[in-house]
Amino acid sequence: MAKVLDNMDGLKGNPIALSENSHMRNDDLIDLKLHAAQEILAEVFGITVAEAEEMIKQRSKERILWPEEFETER
Repeated sequence: MAKVLDNMDGLKGNPIALSENSHMRNDDLIDLKLHAAQEILAEVFGITVAEAEEMIKQRSKERILWPEEFETER
């Protein structure tokens, strides 16, 4: 976790933002965000990016099998 925080210090002044006129397709932006999330999970949990991808897939399957609205209705 310390590595993540150390690396974030350099990013504070340079946030990544796309301009409104960006030519990036929505699918490309989603892929970019997903890959960033996988890298963050890998760093935080000390696992590989492939293992982080599997975590995301498993969580997605769990939500499909048991949607959140069922969890809150009692």
